[in-house]
Amino acid sequence: DKIYVIGGIVDRNRLKGVAMDRAKELGVSTAQLPLDKHLSKMTSTRVLTCNHVFDLLLRHRENNNDWGKALQQVLPSRKDAHIKKSGEQ
Repeated sequence: DKIYVIGGIVDRNRLKGVAMDRAKELGVSTAQLPLDKHLSKMTSTRVLTCNHVFDLLLRHRENNNDWGKALQQVLPSRKDAHIKKSGEQ
């Protein structure tokens, strides 16, 4: 079992890397959503709302751990996300 902490802070600018550094300091394991593995294209920013991340985790579980289906169900059309076809690199 795992505990997920979603949306602590966005640290891309002034506090770049502070959340990741703190997690490493505390020995907390971290992970990213597998967007690159399952999306062939996404024209808008890959930053997702906390609600989208939470919903993705729920849908992933509901869909027998299928990230592709979860992403299709959750990502809004404005993200212009394209799911990779089976076997696509």
